[in-house]
Amino acid sequence: MKRILSLLVFFFLVGAEAAAQQGKLDVTTFVVLGEGLAAGMADFSLKDVYQDKNFPSQMARQMKTIFPQPLIQPPGIADPQGFTPLPSNFPKALQTTLRESGPNLFVFNLSVPGMKVADALQRRPSPPLIQQNDSQQTVINFLLGFPALAVPGAPLWSQVEYAQQMRPTIVMIELGYAEALEAAVKGDATLVPDVSTFRTSYSAILKAMKDTQADIIVLTIPDPTQTAYFSTMDAATTLIGAPASVITGLYKLNSGDLLTIRGLVEIGNQFLIRSVKPLSSGSVLKASTAADIRARVNALNAEINSQAQTNGAVVYDLNSFLSKVKSDGVTVAARRLSGDYLGGFYALEGYFPGFVGHALIANEVLTLLNKTFGASFALVNVDPLVPIDPAGRNLFSVRRPYTEQELEQFIPNLKDFLPSKDRRQ
Repeated sequence: MKRILSLLVFFFLVGAEAAAQQGKLDVTTFVVLGEGLAAGMADFSLKDVYQDKNFPSQMARQMKTIFPQPLIQPPGIADPQGFTPLPSNFPKALQTTLRESGPNLFVFNLSVPGMKVADALQRRPSPPLIQQNDSQQTVINFLLGFPALAVPGAPLWSQVEYAQQMRPTIVMIELGYAEALEAAVKGDATLVPDVSTFRTSYSAILKAMKDTQADIIVLTIPDPTQTAYFSTMDAATTLIGAPASVITGLYKLNSGDLLTIRGLVEIGNQFLIRSVKPLSSGSVLKASTAADIRARVNALNAEINSQAQTNGAVVYDLNSFLSKVKSDGVTVAARRLSGDYLGGFYALEGYFPGFVGHALIANEVLTLLNKTFGASFALVNVDPLVPIDPAGRNLFSVRRPYTEQELEQFIPNLKDFLPSKDRRQ
């Protein structure tokens, strides 16, 4: 009990100092509801090295407020969408307790990879701790179930209930991306919830947070088709080394179709072994499906803006920022990072940023807080993160394009796919 009281006093003193520095914006208790993006998932799992650099934690450091997180030992936990799930066998190699032990009885980053909007209201930790046939429940247990699962009779809270119990002074909500990702990686636009269903759950979350009297910041949902998980034909040309017309012709692709990471890898390997075959399922996102997903995400973002206005929340347009990264890239420390696969902004699974990307998002939100609340938070110094960012170390060096002679070795009808200007006379 003495330890608990000491921790609460420490939290209060640190938070009170931060609140005093920022005037009318009280950052004493900064709580985040989210999914894999806000959790800091990257390179196929959630682990401490990325959690320490996720955008909420970088914001908290700049706001000079405490921000306890449920840190996970490498190689991590949680299954990335669009890739083969692994059995929930823990601990894995190099892990001892899986979740790192520490002084925190509670956590403020409640983000859970794969958490959907309805889940934030309804799904709670549930024994047993490790559930072999439900990896999502296992992740929820490890992130939201301590110490409750170890204490008989202790309450087990959903993400929203947990946030309410923390008595937040400022809440950030990053939800909806998990649903959009699922639709995109499965090529099924109907998996994006309809606006009416989304409204019911999202408005309930906002009302619950509004009732805590906290200031609320909501983030729009990124368009997953604008991430590095999906490549245009021009981007594929850079990675594979063959003209876009050859790629589209060989694999019977249409204008606007997007290649997934699976598709890029398959084509690259086929070209290396000089054997072209039809692509496997999940390699291509059809242009019509991508457009449908984009329209549905835009509709949900319109609803987020509407609900935010109704509930007095501040909106940060994360979708616009990440779409701009995809179209224009970013330059940091004289180094240009692109939103394409292996372009340096996104981690290896293609749809979560690296250290630098998270720092840039943190600065975007901090700038919004400064403008909206008259705060004076210093921005993250991004330059030092460039040389240590794992996503930057994955930066692709443009390969030498295949020559026409090399392509002719395994594509006898090559000239049928080459524009006339590219053909040898």
